[in-house]
Amino acid sequence: EDSCGQPKRKRIRRTKRKNSVGNPDNLHGEQTESGKHETLFQDNLQLQQTDGRKISKNKKRKMKKKRQKEKMRATGLLTKTTGVDFTYQPEKDNSEGADFKDIYEKADGILDFLQATQEIYFADNKSKCTDSAMSSATVQEILQHLESHSMASSDVTLLHQMKSLVLLQDIERLKGILEQFQEHSMMLPGMCS
Repeated sequence: EDSCGQPKRKRIRRTKRKNSVGNPDNLHGEQTESGKHETLFQDNLQLQQTDGRKISKNKKRKMKKKRQKEKMRATGLLTKTTGVDFTYQPEKDNSEGADFKDIYEKADGILDFLQATQEIYFADNKSKCTDSAMSSATVQEILQHLESHSMASSDVTLLHQMKSLVLLQDIERLKGILEQFQEHSMMLPGMCS
C-alpha cells in the first residue's frame, strides 16, 4: 500500500511487437491486419524450430516425446493405435432369455426324438420284452417333464448330448454321457436308472 492508503496496482506486462518497427507503413507502431498474420506465422515457426530460441519446458518435453514416438515408428517398434470396439455383445449362452429359449428348444427336440423312438419301438413289437431297462410309466413321466419344461436345464443339456451321440452312433462317448447323467442328474433316482 502507498502512504496515502490506496492499494498498489499490479502492473500488466505487455509483449513486444516484432513487426511494428520494421514495417515502413506503420509509423505509429500499430499493427496492421497483414502484420498480425505474419506474427502468427513467425510464432508457429518459432515453436517448430528448436535451434537456440526460448521454448517452454513443457513444449520441449512434448516435442521430445513426439520425436521419440517418431523414432519408434521408424524402427517399427511402435504402431499407431487403432480404435478398439468395446461394445457389449452378449453370447447366446450368457443371456437368460436366450438361455431359456435354447433350453426349451432342446427339450422340444428331445421330446420329438423320444416320441419318435418310442413309436418305432412299439411298432417293432419290442415292447413285449421283459428285460426292458425302463418301464413305459417312467418314459411317460420323462416325456411329461420335457413337455411341461419342468426338467432341470442341466438334465436337458445332458439328454440333448445323448440324443446327438445316438444320432452319430458314437457308442463310447454315449456310455460316458450316460454315466455322467446317472451321477449328476437332478431327476428322481428311479427315473434315470
